[in-house]
Amino acid sequence: MDDFGEKRQASTPDTSGAIEGFGGFGTFGGRNRFEDFVRLHFYALERSLSVITLDAGSAADAAQEAFLRLYLRWDEVTKLDDPVAWLYRVGINRCYDYRRGLRRAARLLDRLTAATPRESAEPWTPDTDFLSLVKRLSKQQRIAAVLFYQADLSVEEIARVMHISESAVKTHLQRAREALRPLVEAD
Repeated sequence: MDDFGEKRQASTPDTSGAIEGFGGFGTFGGRNRFEDFVRLHFYALERSLSVITLDAGSAADAAQEAFLRLYLRWDEVTKLDDPVAWLYRVGINRCYDYRRGLRRAARLLDRLTAATPRESAEPWTPDTDFLSLVKRLSKQQRIAAVLFYQADLSVEEIARVMHISESAVKTHLQRAREALRPLVEAD
């Protein structure tokens, strides 16, 4: 009997719609067939992608994404001539996507670090006087003050960073100045 309770002849198994390289399992049966397919191909795909990428973590991610895509398109893919080839193609494409993402991130990091010259090779330590002053401010005032005085961002840039209007940034800066004025004048 098959998964649907129907009798099959033992001498001539029904392999209509069988998936190449999948041991003669047909395209019917849904989830159980998918799970069998995963058990049969997951580790081979992951190992192959590991050798291709030379990165086991990226390979594991790519293999998982390939099987997720397979799951979402199971009915379509099992009708293909070679679903295993489709699976490997998706896995390899995901590896290419990861590599492209890494290259883009590396180029961005290069551009950002080249655009911001370091003032010195010394490790940065915060100004303790500045810290003692700003720790007394509210969180929003402290963020605005640090971005304005420490990071040298404009009011417009601070507004984008904090997701608030420019007038709100100006208000926070004004209140920070008012709160700090007695402390600064006392010194």
